[in-house]
Amino acid sequence: MTTRFQKVREVAAWTWRHTSAFVALVLIVGALVLGYKVASPGPEPEGEIVQSEHEHDDDEPQMYTCSMHPSVRLPDPDAKCPICFMDLIPVAEGAGGEGSELRLTISEAARAMSRIETAKVGRFFPTAEVRLFGKVTYDETSVARLSAYFPGRIERLFVNYVGVPVAKGDHLAELYSPELLAVFEELRQSSRSSDESEGMSELVREATRGTLRAARDKLRLFGLTQDQIESIENRTYDSDHLTVYAPIGGVVTSLAIREGDYVGTGDPIATVANLSHLWIDLEAYESQLPLLRWGQPVSFTVEAHPGQRFEGRISFIEPIVDEQTRTAAVRVAVDNDEFRLKPGMFASAVIRPKVSAAGVAIGDEFAGKWVGPMHPTIVKDGPGACDICGMDLVPAETFGVVSDSASHEAPLVIPRSAVLFTGARSVVYVQVEDAESPTYEVREVILGPRAGEFYVVISGLEEGESVVANGSFRVDSAMQIAAKPSMMAPNGGGAPVHDHEGLTLAPAQPSPDVPESFIQSLDPVYIAYLEAQERLAADDLAGFLDAAMDLNAKLGAITELGLAGESLASWRTASAKLRVDPSITTIEDARARFEAMSDGVIELQRRFGHAAGETWNIAFCPMAFDFKGADWLQRGETINNPYFGEAMLQCGEIRESFPSLGEPEADQPESDVQTHGEGHDNG
Repeated sequence: MTTRFQKVREVAAWTWRHTSAFVALVLIVGALVLGYKVASPGPEPEGEIVQSEHEHDDDEPQMYTCSMHPSVRLPDPDAKCPICFMDLIPVAEGAGGEGSELRLTISEAARAMSRIETAKVGRFFPTAEVRLFGKVTYDETSVARLSAYFPGRIERLFVNYVGVPVAKGDHLAELYSPELLAVFEELRQSSRSSDESEGMSELVREATRGTLRAARDKLRLFGLTQDQIESIENRTYDSDHLTVYAPIGGVVTSLAIREGDYVGTGDPIATVANLSHLWIDLEAYESQLPLLRWGQPVSFTVEAHPGQRFEGRISFIEPIVDEQTRTAAVRVAVDNDEFRLKPGMFASAVIRPKVSAAGVAIGDEFAGKWVGPMHPTIVKDGPGACDICGMDLVPAETFGVVSDSASHEAPLVIPRSAVLFTGARSVVYVQVEDAESPTYEVREVILGPRAGEFYVVISGLEEGESVVANGSFRVDSAMQIAAKPSMMAPNGGGAPVHDHEGLTLAPAQPSPDVPESFIQSLDPVYIAYLEAQERLAADDLAGFLDAAMDLNAKLGAITELGLAGESLASWRTASAKLRVDPSITTIEDARARFEAMSDGVIELQRRFGHAAGETWNIAFCPMAFDFKGADWLQRGETINNPYFGEAMLQCGEIRESFPSLGEPEADQPESDVQTHGEGHDNG
């Protein structure tokens, strides 16, 4: 068996035989490591955090780690990283004292080079931004259907196409109706009898007058105007046809008759809508509903008028959430006096409410106002009657839409950029104010809702503390190198902690409303992706393109039947990332595109899981894309790096494992949780 040092020499010889680019990369990393070791007072590498040096306790051996793989900790300074073969650097100790394991101390120069910026934890009402989408539609309170008051035949139709504008009182059609002619004659006879009853008894006169009034009312209820009734009664109207006039104004949106049609009593003739007032029908997910309330101002745009913003107010929020789409309808009332908006237009709306600590919208725009109980768009400064239905107005406070900010305590707020997420935890780095050198302490926080560029803090911070708002990832990287608690390693040691009861070994648990048939239909998508991954690892561009085209075909065969809400949104987002443009011509372009493909397939895996009967793993290479790092999904635990191929095939580490759905969770040792490339002697 070869010794450990023989293995290192073999690896060094292997490395030298590879491309000059890789040699240059090793030299650059070696120069950075040398800068760490000699603690040069000269300019520090841009963006690098240099930890303050302290005398090491003689009772404890100095440990060394890899800057790319901080989980490696060895006592030998001449050893190489067993994963990527880089030189090791000392594990520097942070500032001493109580709580020092949670703190990182750096120099002023390092802070400036790393562009670390802090922000105070404030207390105010942040403004959220809720984006909704929908379409312009008719104001249903301004739509009327014209129907026939009496049977007859349409002799002439003046309004003979959809879209024609009509004003109140415009003629619509001419009708011939034998039944109406009989009522005409009844009116004339009643009028003559009333005139001839002047010399008769009071009882007879009253009877004839009552008959006349009844004949007049019948014609009025048939839709005739007062002028028409008078002309019929005094016999100046001698036609056997009757002209029908529009009782309201607007635009004809539907037409149910044509010339020559016979209509019966109650048959529809046309529908007229007043377009000076419109609605915007939007759809809001249930997670957005706490931020919405009646009366909120809404700003929206339409594609027909780019660059122009229209304004309206929420007039209705549906009290029931649709079980299929997991959304509720939100209606916005809009004035359209210039008729620039048209029903059917697509609208993109934005609502910007102030958010309380409870995550609900607050506002006092309607304090002291009176509104209609059935028509809340009717708003007045004092008591009165509704202009539409005549009901008494009620105070706006009875609708629960008035919540003065003075009656709420302002929440603690921090910038969105200050928070580092791990999925289960959220951490921030807090500046230690009384430290001699720049010192930052990792702090786990519980967050409330996001409001624009801010997060509401439930616990973990105090007002007036300073958090790292820019450069927090660099501070966290330095904490990992120092083997201290960090974003992914809450217990320190530099390596992510994998909980067997968390995501690492447990199969994904899709939402119960996701059909099992859909999850099974994803398996061909996963298989096509894994084929593309393995082809890239083998430096096979043609094979990758073949697998990518097969992946496109498998994506096109997926049906969305049964998906709704967030599950549907997740599937569409992930599938868009997985589709590949066949115009790729170089393996560098293929690997750049593969990063987005990996994001999509990992999102699918975490959201829906798989039923392929085998365990798949998420691997991570910290050196991909100029040390930005990248993930991918692969079979097996032997690293098969698609971003470097044969050049650094086994550079990386396993971070998460996903058994097949229904596969029992195995009790695996910790070494199975985070496995490095096989074939390397870890010493």
